[in-house]
This record gives sequence, structure tokens and C-alpha cells, in this order.
Amino acid sequence: MNQFQFGFNKQDEYWTPRYAVIPIIDYLKPGSRIWCPFDTEGSQYVQTFCDRGFRVVYGHIEDGHDFFEEEVPECDYIISNPPYSLKVPVFKRLYEIGKPFAMLINFQGIFDSDEKFDIFKNHEVQIMFLRPRVNYIVNGEEQKGVPFQSVYLCDGILDRQIVFKRIER
Repeated sequence: MNQFQFGFNKQDEYWTPRYAVIPIIDYLKPGSRIWCPFDTEGSQYVQTFCDRGFRVVYGHIEDGHDFFEEEVPECDYIISNPPYSLKVPVFKRLYEIGKPFAMLINFQGIFDSDEKFDIFKNHEVQIMFLRPRVNYIVNGEEQKGVPFQSVYLCDGILDRQIVFKRIER
């Protein structure tokens, strides 16, 4: 199954700034191995995790790494900012894989359809709310005044179901 079959498009490229990666680090075992399946070498996930002593495996569709077809590498966690248009198939695959994960997503409408609701209803969903809102990077420029709330939607990572984190831009 190919990401392009699910409607992947360039408008899904909202790059995560470093300050939005840092809050999840407190919940990870030091030195663990992290798979960042939607990231390039220059991604702040890859750079920040490597700088903090984690072992990182990464891949991006533009480099021929298809999250839906690729064999899952040896890892302790799966962490990234997935393409917005692919939230449903991404979370389905994450639960099939069965590894702890944290995905930074636009929280708007995450549980609003029967299909989305059914994906999460039988799992221990964990959520980290970030405040203030994340200003993503699009085409190399910081997007100020982002109109949606970002959260880490997690499974098997946080120490409680809901966590609130203030971020410093």
C-alpha cells in the first residue's frame, strides 16, 4: 500500500520546530532507539534525538521510504509528525505494529468520525497538550498564528493519560 494511494501531498509538509520535539524526550528511556518514519536527516526530530543520545532510524517518502510498505526497523519507539491527510491509515498501522508511539498531530477532529473513533476506542490513548500553539515550518518559513491545537497522541509512552506541557518557542 503506497502513501500516494492515500492522498499524500506536498501540502502535508509541516515541519516540526525543535522546541516541539523536546517535551516528549522526558518520557523516553535514555539511549533508546527511535524510528522517525516521516522524517529526513535534517528533521528536528532526527537532529534533536541524536543530540540527546538516542539512536535514530528515519525515512521519508521522498527518499523511497514508505511507512505503509516498509519493514519496521528495530526500535523502542515510533515518533514523528505524520502527514495530516494520512492520520487514519497512520494510526491503524501504528496499532498493527504494536510499538509505543507518539505522533504530533492537529487535534482538531481526531475523534469525529466513526472510523477514527473506532481506531482509538479499544486502546489506552495518551495525549500531551502543548501550549502555546506550535508554529510549524512550511517552505522554510515559520508559520505564525497556526489556527489549530497540536498534541502528541501517544500509546505506551506517557506516565498518565493526559499531560499538559508549556513549550518555549
